Amino acid sequence: MTAKHRWTTRVRWSEVDPAGIVFYPRFFEWFDLATESLFESRGQPWPIIFPLYDIVGVPIAESGAKFTAPVRYGDEVSIDSVVAHVEEKTFRVEHEVKVGDIVCARGFELRAWVGRPAQPGDRLRARAIPEEIVKMLKDGVENG
Repeated sequence: MTAKHRWTTRVRWSEVDPAGIVFYPRFFEWFDLATESLFESRGQPWPIIFPLYDIVGVPIAESGAKFTAPVRYGDEVSIDSVVAHVEEKTFRVEHEVKVGDIVCARGFELRAWVGRPAQPGDRLRARAIPEEIVKMLKDGVENG
């Protein structure tokens, strides 16, 4: 089993276009918040684990989405996130955005475990994900 999590939000006025429909970049922001929430739900909040593991974070190396129905101002949105796979230095989180039972979008993030540079001016580089984090990502239980 892989880590699963549900994150919910209500659509705010600032998130919609003049037609009252959520502006598509907001979905990517929600994906990010849902992934951070997934880690938090497993006792691994980013403000604690980033310095603990001496990483700059888990930046997105690739992302995408398919939109199938509009999300509107005032809607209660649920985002179901699942860790689809974990590699040595990266992991993929897939998201399904729903309003009630209607699937409005599906998306994904491929994230890298990126360490701090050894020297000032060095490039950022992905490093191996620690074993306990891999276990948390692969062996999570459904939440929500």
